[in-house]
Amino acid sequence: MQAHDFHLDGGSAVPVYAQLREQILHGVARGALVPGQQLPTVREMAVALRVNPNTVNRAYIELEREGVLHTFRGRGTFLAEPRGDADDGLRRRRLHDLASKALGEAVGLGYTGRELLDHLLELLRTE
Repeated sequence: MQAHDFHLDGGSAVPVYAQLREQILHGVARGALVPGQQLPTVREMAVALRVNPNTVNRAYIELEREGVLHTFRGRGTFLAEPRGDADDGLRRRRLHDLASKALGEAVGLGYTGRELLDHLLELLRTE
C-alpha cells in the first residue's frame, strides 16, 4: 500500500494517529499489507495525509511497540513477521478493539449492546 491508499476522516472523533493505526492493522488483517513490506516514510505519509509528521510517527511507534512494525534507521519501516503465540495475543487485542469500537459507535447512535449483538447474530446466520 502506498501513502495515498490511506484516508482520514476529519470529522471523526477518533484521533488522526488512531485512524492511521487502525487502517494499517486493517490492511494487515485483510492481507493488503504483508510481513516484510515497507511502509511509506513518516514524511511521505504525513505529506499524503496532510498531517503533522509527529502524528504519523505516533501511530508507527505504537504499532512498533505492539510488534506489528519494525523501524530500521536509514532503511525505513517494515511490517514485522508474525511471532507465533505473541501474534495470537495481538489478534485477540485487535478483536477486542474492534468489538469495543463497534459497541461504542452503536451506543453513540442510540442502539443498545443487545441490539448490536442481535444484528451480529443475524449477519452470521445470513452469511
